[in-house]
Amino acid sequence: MNLRLKVLITIFLVSLCPALVAGPTIIRDERITDLALTPTLGRGYTIVTNTFQSKCLDNIVITDPSFDFQYKFESLDVTKASQLATAAKYGLEVSLQAATGGAAPPTPETTTNVERKHHIYVEINMDTYYASVDEAQTSMSSSAAQLLTNNDIPGFFSSCGSYYVRSLGRNAKFVSIFTYTTKTDARDSAFESDLKSSIMKFGEGGGEDSGGSSNLLSLSGEYKLTIVSRAYGLGIRENAELISSDIDSFKAAIKEAFQSMQNPMTGKVTTMEIVPWVENTDFQNLIQLEEAVIDPVTQRTMLLYKKKQVLNENAEYLAEIERADRNMMNIYYKSMICKQTVQANWMKEGKVHPDFKDAEIANNKFPRDKIKLETLVTEHLSDAKVAALLDAEEKFMYGSGGGNECINEMLKSGMFIKSYRDIDVCKNLRGKLSAVGNNVIDNYCMPKLVTEFVIEAADQPSQEANKAPANP
Repeated sequence: MNLRLKVLITIFLVSLCPALVAGPTIIRDERITDLALTPTLGRGYTIVTNTFQSKCLDNIVITDPSFDFQYKFESLDVTKASQLATAAKYGLEVSLQAATGGAAPPTPETTTNVERKHHIYVEINMDTYYASVDEAQTSMSSSAAQLLTNNDIPGFFSSCGSYYVRSLGRNAKFVSIFTYTTKTDARDSAFESDLKSSIMKFGEGGGEDSGGSSNLLSLSGEYKLTIVSRAYGLGIRENAELISSDIDSFKAAIKEAFQSMQNPMTGKVTTMEIVPWVENTDFQNLIQLEEAVIDPVTQRTMLLYKKKQVLNENAEYLAEIERADRNMMNIYYKSMICKQTVQANWMKEGKVHPDFKDAEIANNKFPRDKIKLETLVTEHLSDAKVAALLDAEEKFMYGSGGGNECINEMLKSGMFIKSYRDIDVCKNLRGKLSAVGNNVIDNYCMPKLVTEFVIEAADQPSQEANKAPANP
């Protein structure tokens, strides 16, 4: 078999095994919609733990983004639940009761003494995409490059993650509900048409330049026109005014919102493309993957794509171990602070103060759930329980067959030579990673009382529930 045929066969086999060569991954779910997270172009990311690391690309140049723009103006029919749900989705409260003035909808065209409310839904929706890192003009930061130059591969992946954010898709919205009232159940279609025409012009002023505009202004007052607006994912513009008090100021607010949406670096992130560092040309230039090594499995010279596969697998697993260890320590420290909070506010001489013996603690994640303060103290924050959390971390990380032993074996074997899957201690550790967590500590600490308790004592006034009795 000649060399050319061998190369073609190798390429064909690699194409059939996409897992061997890491590639871009698109994330478009709730992992990136949490507003507490900060996805940023060039920032490191670890997919197995959904955590962002340091920004390891410097002086980022982005490709020219594209925009999709939608402008919607439609009457809300209170009999259509879907339209009401659309309004409620953006926090704009429009209910059947509010729409009909608190009474059941009358038959069409009947006149009553009750004013009827009518709603118009207005939305600006802009999607930004193709805002991507231009790797040809963007290089590794000096500190990250130094880690690779020094062959500190674990240090690089610990700081920069195993992936980096190459592109982000963003969305921004400006949503408004116009509400006007009439004496009949019928909508004023002419008024709505004039209103739509005026708003869609995006013009300045227009309140008194024509009879139609004057009539619209007059009817707006007669119909008690109100505007409720919400904006999402807008950029900050100096002296921008988004407050609407009339049609003209609303048109100005729309223009300001539209302009602030056009910054490709602002908006709520809806999609994220992540790429393994091993696919970055600067990374490959700085790290010595070209060194000829023998594959411990095949006993032949290891191909470059195999080195990339092993390096990426080991980097992700190393990060997973470190995050699991850090999570266990976070739970331990959280339980310690939680215990101190309870002792300072609701305990006396090592026991729950009698005034709080029936107190309940609110669940910070699921508001309808609760737990007895006494139960939290005796069953979950006892000295033995808190000490057990630290013991569990010590055993997981430094016990026999623990995380530290696995990491040492990975480093000894070579980060891009031997996969953790081929190391027994690492393979046996996998089942312990998913067991990290403590729902009670996570959900009930820091503790808050469900209801206010009043301390009734003959020698002291009532005090707030979340404060300890004076000199208990």
